[in-house]
Amino acid sequence: MSLSTKDSIKKRLMELAVKYLNGPLRVMPRFIEAIGAGVVISNLLGSRPDVKERLKALGGKVFLFKVLDLGKTFNLCFDDKGEVSVVPNVEGKPDVIMRAETSVLLELFLGEEDPDTVFFSRRFEINGDTSAAILLKNIMAAI
Repeated sequence: MSLSTKDSIKKRLMELAVKYLNGPLRVMPRFIEAIGAGVVISNLLGSRPDVKERLKALGGKVFLFKVLDLGKTFNLCFDDKGEVSVVPNVEGKPDVIMRAETSVLLELFLGEEDPDTVFFSRRFEINGDTSAAILLKNIMAAI
């Protein structure tokens, strides 16, 4: 199978995932979303001690993600041990706010899209502590 065929299949699968998950995600309670996202992130980072070590630099930071097409939000909270938790609500103001459509966020988290490209094409907005956002971007690029 050629590379372009694989890319085409991946793109189509991503479109189908977004299409069919949109409905259930719109009505899913936030605490269940947080549990599911936490499991995914733990599995993604669990086998990567090098990544967890780099995440220590984000200790105490809170990133608020706004999923525009779903009207949903979630917070990524980083601690000094390199652990990440996903929580529906946090007290206080987040350090970084990121806004995008579901498909853009999925492509970013799966490494299918370049963060700079989506940012400069205005499909991805970042407000707040830009140095923390850039650090997270660089860490995600290493995964």
